[in-house]
Amino acid sequence: MYRKRYSVVFIFLTLPLMGRADSNINISGQVIASPCVVDTGTVSKMVNLGEATKQNLINAGDGAVWSDFELLVQNCPAGTSSVTAKFTGNADTQDPTAWKNSGTSNNVALRIASRDHATAYSVNSTMQVNVDSSTRSSTFPLSARMFTPQGNSTAGTFQAVMNVDFTYQ
Repeated sequence: MYRKRYSVVFIFLTLPLMGRADSNINISGQVIASPCVVDTGTVSKMVNLGEATKQNLINAGDGAVWSDFELLVQNCPAGTSSVTAKFTGNADTQDPTAWKNSGTSNNVALRIASRDHATAYSVNSTMQVNVDSSTRSSTFPLSARMFTPQGNSTAGTFQAVMNVDFTYQ
């Protein structure tokens, strides 16, 4: 009986000696700005490009009518000065700067540009917009159209998907 009691006491007395060690714990973190809120109309934006005639998409570079649209980011916290949109998606095989048409029309792709058409945006390009200090929002004025990278488009449907990732500065 003493033997068991003694061994139990011995183990408990030596545990603090066996378990003691010096250690350093490094704790780190990061303070980040709260994100802005992507407007619900922007989350699943549908842009109707209308109809284009095959006759308007004969030569390489020919394009249909531009369709204007906006992406809206709002409720940006104080201290957020700009928002950057990165445009991604599946690049067209004939023109890697354009988005691929997944519809039935051939030799047609999606072109995205600034509202004034002065700047064309390609797959993986970015656009930066300042946050309006009075509304705490950023509006990305854009325009889209069907165009033919190589000419000789065929009749059919047109559908393309452009993904947008927003970052805040």
